[in-house]
Amino acid sequence: MSRARIHWAFVVVATLVVTCLFTLASMGNPGAPRFAVLHDRELVTWLAWALLVPGIVWAVRRYPFGEGGPMGWLAKHLGLGFAFSLASLAIVEGVWVAMRAGHMSGMESMPGMDMASPGGIAMTVSRVATGLLVYGLVAIAYQALFYRRAAQERTALAARLRADLAEARLAGIEGKLHPHFLFNALNSIAALVRVDPGQAEAMIEQLSELLRAALKANPAEEAPLDDALRLTEQYLAIERVRFQARLRASVSATPDARKGRVPPLILQPIVENAVRHGLGSLEAGGSVNVTAKVDGDTLLMTVDDDGVGYGNAPPSRSGTGLGVKSVQSILAHLYGAKASLDIRKRSPRGTIVTIALPYRTA
Repeated sequence: MSRARIHWAFVVVATLVVTCLFTLASMGNPGAPRFAVLHDRELVTWLAWALLVPGIVWAVRRYPFGEGGPMGWLAKHLGLGFAFSLASLAIVEGVWVAMRAGHMSGMESMPGMDMASPGGIAMTVSRVATGLLVYGLVAIAYQALFYRRAAQERTALAARLRADLAEARLAGIEGKLHPHFLFNALNSIAALVRVDPGQAEAMIEQLSELLRAALKANPAEEAPLDDALRLTEQYLAIERVRFQARLRASVSATPDARKGRVPPLILQPIVENAVRHGLGSLEAGGSVNVTAKVDGDTLLMTVDDDGVGYGNAPPSRSGTGLGVKSVQSILAHLYGAKASLDIRKRSPRGTIVTIALPYRTA
């Protein structure tokens, strides 16, 4: 989440406006000096606070309001407010000393403050209290801007995720079972009906289960990884009939990984890409290995193929990317930043796709 930036033009304008307002308010005080002197004093005071704005912003970022218990963050900001008040006093007094030393016009009527005198102590306490108030106002203003920016980004992210999820759903079966796979599977079944009716019947059952799973799958719900792996094995079994010895595939997972819950058919588009785009154009075929394991609190699923490599498929076999986009959208919708999909090239050729998401069994 991005941080709210300091708009320095606004800071400068606000400093000038506040300077004029406080100057006009001070003119009515008994014994007040002339307008120019008052204006110089207020200008120096508020410019000092303008210089301290980055420090206050850092303090609010470091210790956000409401974090660490009510007494914790309140005590921290009271201490920081007191420190910034003293820093403001030091800057103002330093500037006035330098200006008087330079014999600038009007400085003779603005003597330094004797902090040891009763009047000086009272003035110091008053200015420190005012500084605490200024610190609080600046800190609250920045925190409000930060929360406003955060709310806007969350709203935009939610809208984008809804649109992505809608697009993933509109992709329908294409995002889960590509039409080409269905046509090829039906052609293979038709060819086997006469020569091997038993295998044709087995393929029909496998294809029916895949279709039922694809039609019933709800991207917003989770299912055991064991179910997803079983469907992946059935998909690969169907493709082996068509590719024969050109396709070598394996599916393995640790017992703990099989208990983990994942979006249904989350592996299907990735495995299909590996077979269709990675290996389909290779005369010698290749291998696809699906593995899953648990690493701490993370469930890792990997699809590893030795095909032509991600993005290197010929135009006739290059896809639209809907499958990968569908997986990314579902992961973002269900897990946000806690899940990821990593695609990298394999040496000497091929692609490794890794899906990482929070491990949970219920």
